[in-house]
This record gives sequence, structure tokens and C-alpha cells, in this order.
Amino acid sequence: MPRHSSGQALGALVHAECRAIVRALLGKKALHTRVHEARKAIRRARALLALAEDGEAPFDVGPADRILQRVGDGLSRLRDAHAALETAREVGKQTSPKPWRPVVEALRERSAVLVAQELQQDPGFMRRAATVEGAQHYLDQLPWAELTGKQIREGLQRQRQRVERAARRAGKHPDAEHLHRWRRKVRRLRMQVEAMPKIRGGGAKTPGAPKSKALHKLSDALGREQDLHVLDRLLRRLPDIPHRAALRTELQALREAATA
Repeated sequence: MPRHSSGQALGALVHAECRAIVRALLGKKALHTRVHEARKAIRRARALLALAEDGEAPFDVGPADRILQRVGDGLSRLRDAHAALETAREVGKQTSPKPWRPVVEALRERSAVLVAQELQQDPGFMRRAATVEGAQHYLDQLPWAELTGKQIREGLQRQRQRVERAARRAGKHPDAEHLHRWRRKVRRLRMQVEAMPKIRGGGAKTPGAPKSKALHKLSDALGREQDLHVLDRLLRRLPDIPHRAALRTELQALREAATA
């Protein structure tokens, strides 16, 4: 086995995720599916890069990470709009569908407008795909073989500490912003934990690493609260929605249940 196989394995995983981003952006699936898959691959790639971050030449992942972050942020409006639409449909089924129908229709129209705007600026997501390929080329040139398993484990430990700090802040200030930051950090740690057996080789486990299943459960619960928060925020802004106050009261009850 090569001396620095852990670093090379991490580099190969990063390369694969960059290719997954490009495939999703240029694929033939429904647009919202492509956006969703591209954003998931971006999050996985950035989680892997965080295991290697040190910010110093010749192994500086920062430039590529910032490119991937910008691409992901640029897709977030589309994903958030579609997620809000799906959440409104789900809430309607959980409560009473009829009062939620005007909300669903307004969100459907809003999502369609955003899609048209984005595709006018970047037809077929070609510009975004080319940007990601540029980041991939940069990453492919990094000396991954010089990255040691110890450095990667230190990256995992840094993320665990970030999760712990975010959890403490969310405990002191359980507002939507702090909960959302906590959720993002939990999700990144889960992705890193799930990648570690592939990096170490042979399905080996990382001693002391948190359980992926527990992280998944926590991330899903925090994500549910975030989806309801985004829907509530949009509901305040949508024009001509009957029974708005009552609908927001229903959302608040669901949010409280999600974080109980």
C-alpha cells in the first residue's frame, strides 16, 4: 500500500464529487432534481475538502472551495423555492389542504419565475459546469499523496469541535439562524464520517468518530425546522393569501414540535 494512500484516496473522492456536480448540472433529469443533486454533491465535495484544509501552499484547497461555495449559493434560490413548495404541500396534507392551496399555487408560480430567470442567465447551467470543471482541474494538481492520515483525522476533529460549538450557541440562542448553522455543521460532519472508511481503506472505522445514523437523525430534525422557517418567511411576503395568520399559527405549532 502506498505510504500516503489516505491522501490519495481523499483526492480521488473529491475528484469524483466534482464530476458528479458537472453530471448533475448538465444532465437530462428534471431541473429541480438536477439542482438538488448538484447541491448535494457540492456539499459532499466541500466536506471532503474541509478534511484537508490548512490554507497554506502547496496544499491550499481554499480557491476551489470558494468556487464550489459560490456555485452552490447560486443554486440555493432555486432549491429553496422548490423546497418551500414541497413543504407547503406536505403541511397542507398534515393539516387542512384547502387553505394551503393558494400558498402552493403562489409558490409554484414563484418557483417557475426563478427558474426562467436563472436559465436566461445561464442556459443549461453550462457556465456553472465550466466553473466547477475549473475548480476540479485546480484540485487535481494538488499533491494529495503528501496529505497524511493524521492530517485528515485532525480535519475530522476540527469539524467535531465546530459542531459542539454550534450546538452550544444554538442551546443559548435557539433561533432559526443558530439552528441552521448547527444543522449545516452536523450535516458536514456526517458526510465526513461516512467518507472516512473509504479514505482509510478496507471499510476501516475511525476510532472515536460519531455515528452516522445519529448525525443523520439530528440533521433531519434540524432540517425540518429550517424548511418550516423558510416557508413561514415566504408566507409573510406572498401577496393575497387568505387566512395568513391562521396558516402561520399552524406553522409555528409544527416548528415547535420539530424542535421539541
